[in-house]
Amino acid sequence: MIELKGVSKSYQRKLPVLDRASAAIGKGEFAYLTGVSGAGKTTVFRLLLRVERPDAGAVILNGEDVGRLNPDGRARLRRGIGMVFQDYRLLPQETVTDNVALPLRIAGTPDARIRRVVEDKLKQVGLGGRGGERVVTLSGGEKQLASIARALALNPPLLLADEPTGNLDQAMAFRIMELLREIHAEGCTVVVATHDVSLIRNFRARTLLIRERQIHEVRLVEAQAG
Repeated sequence: MIELKGVSKSYQRKLPVLDRASAAIGKGEFAYLTGVSGAGKTTVFRLLLRVERPDAGAVILNGEDVGRLNPDGRARLRRGIGMVFQDYRLLPQETVTDNVALPLRIAGTPDARIRRVVEDKLKQVGLGGRGGERVVTLSGGEKQLASIARALALNPPLLLADEPTGNLDQAMAFRIMELLREIHAEGCTVVVATHDVSLIRNFRARTLLIRERQIHEVRLVEAQAG
């Protein structure tokens, strides 16, 4: 599903974040992308979303070179990717329902279907019956659950989670990881960017480490050392 072929990326003519890095993640996999802060985890996600373009190499998603997509192609690409952020990226003064419904409204989904989908996704993440609450009243963990529900609204085949537990205590972090594993079990490809080795230790899966501007497949002990 995902392939990086000799990808290089730098910012403002500084040393590259990625330098001829290559990796592949197959359809239906659950994988971690790890490395120290600033290693390039978020850059990989931004390349996959076509927010950034590589300086060299190719980013392939479902057989398409993401860097060559026109605006319509980029919009189609992003509809097929659910994105979860460390800082939630929710509209705090709006209701949970309004936030989860946002991608559906942008996609032109009829109101009746929006209501059904939102209700279903909120139940899936454990927020059933709480759609009328304003996001500003939720705890950090509840905000992350709402953001996951929003990311799932269009039933994307790929879910990217960028440090999804970074602002949460361990109990809620483990709850989020259990939910992500459940989503994966239903057939979604899931990639989690994290530097939290305790998550990788407790929810073991294939692990890719960004180190010295390259992407390496590693075992847990190597990830911890990196």
